[in-house]
Amino acid sequence: MSAEQERVRLRPVDHSDAAAIQRWYAEPQVVEYAIIQPFLGYSLSEVQDLIKKWLGRDDRKLYVLEAVQLGCDAGLLFLEHIDWKNRAAKVALLIGEPDLRGLGLGQAALKHLIQLACDDWGLHRLGANCLTTNQVMARCLERVGFVQEGVMREAVLRHGRYQDLNIYGYLNHQ
Repeated sequence: MSAEQERVRLRPVDHSDAAAIQRWYAEPQVVEYAIIQPFLGYSLSEVQDLIKKWLGRDDRKLYVLEAVQLGCDAGLLFLEHIDWKNRAAKVALLIGEPDLRGLGLGQAALKHLIQLACDDWGLHRLGANCLTTNQVMARCLERVGFVQEGVMREAVLRHGRYQDLNIYGYLNHQ
């Protein structure tokens, strides 16, 4: 593991993370760039129910991204739609703590997840999507080796207008 990857630790989400997840998904930047519907207005028990559903799926792994040096949780990292037959999955990331954005934690977490997914679990392909307006996420994906493969035009409805979605892929050639 590289020194950069040691800046973060990935730990599986559990039910005690519900309050932080509820808070993170209410952050304005997360609301703006989240592809899925943010949990605005969800009660804590509704978020706990969502976590229970997430954890009950075999095709998903969900991690809290811990900022090791800062001693706090920073966000979430999803590995979802895991297709073991074709050795592929989709990645999603959010840094929920506004003060921890821009510190390189997302890049470090993605590098760590790539190592787990490709080296440890034998996955060959990882995919990721981000709104074309989310240039920070696009740069983060590209810096860790993802390549833009295309654009889904008008794929996400935001503020009454359709927005394009960038499609990224990472191939494990080891």
